[in-house]
Amino acid sequence: MHALPVFEKAEAYLQVQLTRSGPGGTAHPAGPFVTISRESGAGGTTLARSLAERLPRDEDAHPWTVYSANLIEEMLRTNELPVQLARFLPEDRISEIDSAVGELVGLHPSLWVLVEKTNQLVRQLAQVGHTIVLGRGANFATSGIHHGVHVRLVAPAKWRAERTARWLGLDVDSAAIENARRDAARQRYVRATFAADVADATAYDLVINTAQVPVDTSVDIIAGFVRAHQRNAADMTLHR
Repeated sequence: MHALPVFEKAEAYLQVQLTRSGPGGTAHPAGPFVTISRESGAGGTTLARSLAERLPRDEDAHPWTVYSANLIEEMLRTNELPVQLARFLPEDRISEIDSAVGELVGLHPSLWVLVEKTNQLVRQLAQVGHTIVLGRGANFATSGIHHGVHVRLVAPAKWRAERTARWLGLDVDSAAIENARRDAARQRYVRATFAADVADATAYDLVINTAQVPVDTSVDIIAGFVRAHQRNAADMTLHR
């Protein structure tokens, strides 16, 4: 998957900010940022794109940027690693077995080193702000960083299967199997990486049933939380 257009516009700004926030750089104030976890077929990509277009930003800030598959591309680029390594890091397939196989066949750095570098980048992007990270257990990776809004998208299995069937051109039964596979793999990834349960509702600020709440309404709800975080951050700055 290629980077979204808004990512192309923000790339130069992010490179400067990531350099400044690295070792020896100037610390950047946190956020605002959004993480989105989702059940397969719940519409995470559609919502993330709509949210990036709707969220407010300061005149001197970069556009809100969605990171999904392009997160891995940016991690490899930041660490000057071969882009071919991206094929070893699909969000819905990494497991303990994959990591062991990677080390046996001489993959360097190991998959778990690459996962940790990805988590480090997620935390840096949260510090830069105006970032929406889709998947990768980003809410767990950014735990403790202020001014983030953490969202979980869910929907009934049948509704998600019908949506995935339309999206991938599958029959509904095959789509349901594909959704179940992806969900199980993401659960394994979060459990192995963060010792956490991706479906734990208490790990999120908002849990939205996308079968019942339209995209525009969901975007309005999340944007309201982001604006509240921005107001709180401004109040904290004024009272320092």
